[in-house]
Amino acid sequence: MSQFLPITRAEMHQKGWDQLDIILITGDAYIDHPSFGAALIGRYLESKGYRVGILPQPDWKGDADFQALGQPRLFFGITAGNMDSMISNRTSEKNRRKADAYSEGGVPGKRPDRATLVYCNKIRQLFPGVPIVIGGLEASLRRLVHYDYWDNSLRRSILFDCRADILVYGMAERAIVEIAQRLEAGTPLEGIVNTARILGEKPEGEDIVELPSYETILSQKHALMTATVRYERELAGKNPPRVMQACQNRYLLLESPQNLPADDLDSIYTELPFVRQAHPRYLQPIPANGFVKDSIVSHRGCYGGCSFCALTVHQGKYISSRSESSILKETNLIASSEDFKGTIQDVGGPSANMYGSLCKRDQGCARFSCLHPHPCPNLQTDQRRIALLLGKIEQVDRVKHVFINSGIRYDLALQAPEYMEKVVKDHVSGQLSVAPEHLSSTVLDLMQKPSFQDYEIFCKQFDSLSQKHHKKQYMIPYFIAAHPGSTLQDMYDLAVYLRRNRLRVQQVQTYIPIPMTLSCAMYYAEISPFNSEPIHVAKGEERLLQRALLQPTLKSNAGYLRKALVTLGKLSEFGYLSGR
Repeated sequence: MSQFLPITRAEMHQKGWDQLDIILITGDAYIDHPSFGAALIGRYLESKGYRVGILPQPDWKGDADFQALGQPRLFFGITAGNMDSMISNRTSEKNRRKADAYSEGGVPGKRPDRATLVYCNKIRQLFPGVPIVIGGLEASLRRLVHYDYWDNSLRRSILFDCRADILVYGMAERAIVEIAQRLEAGTPLEGIVNTARILGEKPEGEDIVELPSYETILSQKHALMTATVRYERELAGKNPPRVMQACQNRYLLLESPQNLPADDLDSIYTELPFVRQAHPRYLQPIPANGFVKDSIVSHRGCYGGCSFCALTVHQGKYISSRSESSILKETNLIASSEDFKGTIQDVGGPSANMYGSLCKRDQGCARFSCLHPHPCPNLQTDQRRIALLLGKIEQVDRVKHVFINSGIRYDLALQAPEYMEKVVKDHVSGQLSVAPEHLSSTVLDLMQKPSFQDYEIFCKQFDSLSQKHHKKQYMIPYFIAAHPGSTLQDMYDLAVYLRRNRLRVQQVQTYIPIPMTLSCAMYYAEISPFNSEPIHVAKGEERLLQRALLQPTLKSNAGYLRKALVTLGKLSEFGYLSGR
């Protein structure tokens, strides 16, 4: 037990500790692995000399779990977990999910809706006056005024509702350590990168960009798009300014974000003493652990700029890549474990083939995406580097297979034949997931995704290379139904394409508006972020009709499919599309 961060008083005492400096509360089960945020932050703080404990998935209906480790000397750190709690708990149609990959046995209901808010309120009640720091994806994506799909309303920054002292966002390892140091020294929590605070007076400074206020966005629907576009353009540079947003006679101040340097990434993944297992308290497996247990994070950041994706606003668009020596060292750590079966499940990040990418401009630029509508001439990529690294990982003792399961950007891969051949020949586990998302060029432009023609070219090359190397493997395309801009006719056109190509897709998502993303602002404001022109936004039942067109053979979709075809005047096509 002493190998893990303590989750009980008994485990604290095993380490000889009477009081913890910091207690982290998370909506996930405790897996001591660098892919899980609470464990990563806990180990990082521990490496700086702090005594850290974790309260995983405390029962919010009572007090006992929150009191289990006593009162921390410095602060409580609160996160909903690796995912937004509303997305963890609710489907795209707001129904309760039947499973939770971050809970023991996949059992749902172990975390509350709006977990960050619920945990904060409980701590304020039980431990008045103890500082609270919030972070993780849920807090990060709610750091500004945002549209909340589940309430169908605008909400203030999460800081106003949960009454935390400070919020950390993005790559927050250094920020959380500085917060601990400031609290220990009794100095103000001012000017810390990757943080947000509420101020009583309007901050002054030439480097501060002011966004439309909460009141303005409430009264002017299009103002949410104005705020989102302005913030993402400011965030896109290499040296973003501070940002301020007024709300009810107070002011939210966001300090500038800062990427974590490669040296820090190297030390996190190879020098911190992760057990790389779930805590022994769990008798059943935690599904999320199976996906990442023997996986390697090669880099952070994503410059794809997909409008619906939260990665860029969370991690930034500039890539922080680990060194080859660090990645090989971690491979040896994984391969030396007793239960290693010979397969590295993944080597990647948001997109595996962005590893090692650089921007040649010192200041970067204000582009949302470095790839859309065309690759930026200042983007420097070398996919041969990751191809060579994959080959070196294969040579590590006990490693039999190295796969890429985090996905690749196929528009990038088309630029690097050597990389593409290496991946198809050696690093596909039978199926390669890619995300064309849609067929319509209008919708793809709103998504900031590559053209569908690029996807078709990639498919042909993938099939050709698979045949060349005598591999029986398949492409698994991922599509989104009801994304802003997508009409019922657009979905029908895609359904016809799939049928003609004898594709029955399983990986279909009905679009969910994720706070702070461009697509979320499109859903709310019903305008394009690029020219402010009105766009069609599917809401209510039409969302189900669009999804039914993509999966016409499912019996549960039969009624919706019929209604969609009647609406389009295509009822005669019903048998054709459904395969009947």
